[in-house]
Amino acid sequence: MKELNVNLNAHEMGIILSAIQNLENVDENRIAREYGSVSALYDKLYSYWERMDTSQTGLCYDVVPSF
Repeated sequence: MKELNVNLNAHEMGIILSAIQNLENVDENRIAREYGSVSALYDKLYSYWERMDTSQTGLCYDVVPSF
């Protein structure tokens, strides 16, 4: 297994954390079987997110929403 460094800002980390929190149980179980524990990944990402500057996490005008 190789590791890859990906630069994410607080907004992007928040999106990923929110998506993980909103997984259905069947999806979480399927992901756990194929890739590993979702809760362990959430905890790891959340610990990094806590150390990030989240003082300005509102939608910025230079971000184009995908919806």
